[in-house]
Formats: sequence, structure tokens, C-alpha cells
Amino acid sequence: MSWPPANGKPFRPSNGTEGCIFESRYCEHCSRDAAFRQDMENNDGCEILAAAHAGEQPPQWVWRDGMGHCTNFREDPDNPARCLKTKEMF
Repeated sequence: MSWPPANGKPFRPSNGTEGCIFESRYCEHCSRDAAFRQDMENNDGCEILAAAHAGEQPPQWVWRDGMGHCTNFREDPDNPARCLKTKEMF
């Protein structure tokens, strides 16, 4: 197996830390999960994230340029993400 996996191959976080990083880059800034972030008791949230938490492999989570990527990511204009291509400094 070559590293990184080819673009379009299924992405699954290898551990909880990698999953938290992925969610902080995408899910926490996605309009698909915005209503859930605002009212966690009265909204279902993103079905893609729910499926991943249930142990399923979401087809929307794929490798792109050596990193996990969600093909259904839609930036929440009220909670914009930083540039997803910028590397962490710390």
C-alpha cells in the first residue's frame, strides 16, 4: 500500500485523535450540522457524522491530497473554517 492513499479512496480516522481533528476541520464549520450545534437537544444534526459515529464508513469521507476530506462539506457562513490547506503551526 502506498502512502498517502489515492484521492477518492475511503477515509476513516485511524484513532479518536484523528477523528477529532477531522471533525474540527469540517463538521464544526459545516452548515449541514449548524442547527445541531445551536440546539443539540432539538435537532438531529448531520446524518453523515451520525453514521460515522455509529461505526459506518460514510462514502462522503474520502482521501484528497493526503488528507481526509468530506465531499458534502458546506461552509457555515456564521462559523467559517480557516483555510483547509493551511498547516498547523503548533
